[in-house]
Amino acid sequence: MEWLAAGLGTGLVAAGLSARYNWWRRSLPGLPVLMYHHITDQLNGTNLAKLRVSPRRFARQLDFLLDHGYVALPLSRALAQMQAGNRTRTVAITFDDGYQDFYQEAWPLLQERGMTATVFLVTGALDDLNRWDWDKGEPPEGILSREQVRELDLLGVEFGGHTHRHKNLSQLDERGLLLEVTGCQKAISDILGRPARVFSYPYGLVNQKALEAVHRAGFSYACTTWPGKFQAETNPLMVPRIIVKRSDDLLDFRLKLGRARSRF
Repeated sequence: MEWLAAGLGTGLVAAGLSARYNWWRRSLPGLPVLMYHHITDQLNGTNLAKLRVSPRRFARQLDFLLDHGYVALPLSRALAQMQAGNRTRTVAITFDDGYQDFYQEAWPLLQERGMTATVFLVTGALDDLNRWDWDKGEPPEGILSREQVRELDLLGVEFGGHTHRHKNLSQLDERGLLLEVTGCQKAISDILGRPARVFSYPYGLVNQKALEAVHRAGFSYACTTWPGKFQAETNPLMVPRIIVKRSDDLLDFRLKLGRARSRF
């Protein structure tokens, strides 16, 4: 009967893994664009703990990429290569909002491994705090300073726009879009001496007017939060991304790289 019990145990484990992971989804072609927010062990009473990946887990994810032959490029370069038909094993690592923990925790881990990333800035919050989140009950978090942005830019970090005050673009009129999108582009240009090429829609929300405003402001590519991978035929102003969550283990991470999702 021991063999029967062992078989049942193995079957239960397999069933559990099947329910937990989307291993059965087919692998998708294209460029994986990873989306992070925080790299930190600190939860600080947040309601969005899923967006806070621990430095230890982040380091393991970066090592996995290196061990499996991925090259991490700035987003605009990675997307342009994919549009040109380059099929090398490339990944783009992106961060929304521009928190201080990118400078303190994420960048040292990336730099140690010779990797880079793209950070989307809320330009009206530089040298300040994440005030847009406070009415949702989120704790105060420091945002990168202008001086840190200049420093990181010289070290190879790519910076993009994430609006001026983190507004939902799909709810704004023409004047509001001008302030949030064009104002963001101008702020980045003033800091770096050149315009940004990439943009990320706050909350992943976008409509046709917002898309057109981003295009008029001079951004070549814009990211959503829709799961998927970028292919040559993908609309460059509707780039899908793969969110990496605090609870993701290495199997989640591996599945997401191939399938854009790891769970139901």
